[in-house]
Amino acid sequence: MLIGKARIIAASLVGLAVLGGSVLILSSAMPTQSIASEKSIRGTVMYRERIALPPEATLTVQLQDVSLADAPAKIIAEQQLTTIPSAPIPFELKFDSSKLEAGHTYALQARISAGDTLWFINDTRHEFNPEQFKNPYEIRVVNVRNNAAVQTPLTLENHQWLTEDIRGAGVIDTAQTTLSISPTGEVSGSGGCNGYFGKATITGEALSFGTIGSTFMQCPPALMDQETKFLDVLKQTRQFNISNGKLYLLGDNGQELARLASNG
Repeated sequence: MLIGKARIIAASLVGLAVLGGSVLILSSAMPTQSIASEKSIRGTVMYRERIALPPEATLTVQLQDVSLADAPAKIIAEQQLTTIPSAPIPFELKFDSSKLEAGHTYALQARISAGDTLWFINDTRHEFNPEQFKNPYEIRVVNVRNNAAVQTPLTLENHQWLTEDIRGAGVIDTAQTTLSISPTGEVSGSGGCNGYFGKATITGEALSFGTIGSTFMQCPPALMDQETKFLDVLKQTRQFNISNGKLYLLGDNGQELARLASNG
């Protein structure tokens, strides 16, 4: 009797061991397969215009199945960014490669929208080959805002900017302290007394001015003081922002150094 019970207990233990082993094998194999099929597409989204996006702007990047020309694209993966840095904007799309089908055509799409208004979208196809893809990708988008009620955004270049405030102290109303930057970075303007000229370096929203030269006219002390302060602001400028028709020159820590309005 004891021998029979011992045999039953031993058989049960063997069965549990086998069952436990199979469970362990399944639980370890499933995540391994999932990890093996998970891939990432990394890259950047670029646009040429140096404009400030509204706070509600959203960047959407998608991996799409575009095999059927007469049917909507099937979305394989998507990433949305609600806090958008200055261009180039980095993105990373994670997708399950097991969902991709042989013989199908895949493409990347990027768009930037604000509410119901589309601002930017890529106008050329960026095909994605699952067998040969190499990171990083660069997706260039173009300005296609289709809301006619929204005015064309101001750009840093090709505008004359009129200074309204320097370091929070205002300006002399009769003094025309201006700033103009050409598309190639040439800087010109009036400090309120003398004309000045130089060169600017612009990368995204980063902005710095090189050596500034000027004429040597003598004006009343108040005008000379304002001009000196403005030229000093140019030396300390490290970035810019355009918002609600105003140009803000910013320092190292993003502090506002001067505010200018479009003057044509």
